[in-house]
Amino acid sequence: MHDALLPPGQPTYRSAMTSGWRLLRQRFKPLSGAILIYFMLLLIGFITLGILNAISPANTDLWRFPMYLWTYVLNIGLYRLLATALADRTWSVGDLLWGAQRVEAWTLSMLPAALGAIFVAVTGFAATPGHPLPPSTFTRPDVWLEIFAWMLVGFFFQYAFMLFAVYGASPQAALRDASRIFGSRLVWLFFPFVLTLFVLLASVIYAIPVGLIVGALSVLSKSLLSSLIARIILVALVVFSMALLTIALVIWMSGSLLIATGALVDHARPEGRLIP
Repeated sequence: MHDALLPPGQPTYRSAMTSGWRLLRQRFKPLSGAILIYFMLLLIGFITLGILNAISPANTDLWRFPMYLWTYVLNIGLYRLLATALADRTWSVGDLLWGAQRVEAWTLSMLPAALGAIFVAVTGFAATPGHPLPPSTFTRPDVWLEIFAWMLVGFFFQYAFMLFAVYGASPQAALRDASRIFGSRLVWLFFPFVLTLFVLLASVIYAIPVGLIVGALSVLSKSLLSSLIARIILVALVVFSMALLTIALVIWMSGSLLIATGALVDHARPEGRLIP
């Protein structure tokens, strides 16, 4: 295996983020199409949820479970694909369905899918078209405590998915090793928060020049083109810019977390290495 993009030794915050950056810089163009297809596959779940909600609105809470399950299984495939690219191995868009082809992936995804559906149903965080959450919802301290608790649960399962898809752990071993973020590997519990802060900063920095360009083009297009054509061009530019940013952030964050997950692996097991 050619591990040109992988840092030697135990991962650190710096080495994990650096590896994510290298993956982004060296594989952005070939991975962009795969990420777009990933989002299209996710969209299938949301469309299906909308159809089921329209058919039987009374079972809205129930219909979320299969959508979450589909999302998590797809995420497992995405992690497998990105790790294969990170290890400089041959990959294909079909790797996105790596998890969907394995019973273990569906089994591992069932618990977080069920917990997610229960969490949304109990907390009332479900916003539907025409019925958005009231702004006062996010002024309550208990709401932020609930969100924080769910984020910790989400980080735990994200690590578990990567241990299963990338490091060859069984579902049971993946859950056991991921639990180390609450014990001997507590430092990695906060790594996703650090990545989130970097993402917010990058989004703000990215939005400044894009906003200036869009503003300048808006002024120019109004004087040169019809109002409808100008709006279409501006909307297309904004959508294209946001798509590029989203793809880049998915590659960087996922690549960084893939390396960070190595800190949780039980290296006594022969399968405890990237893409065994």
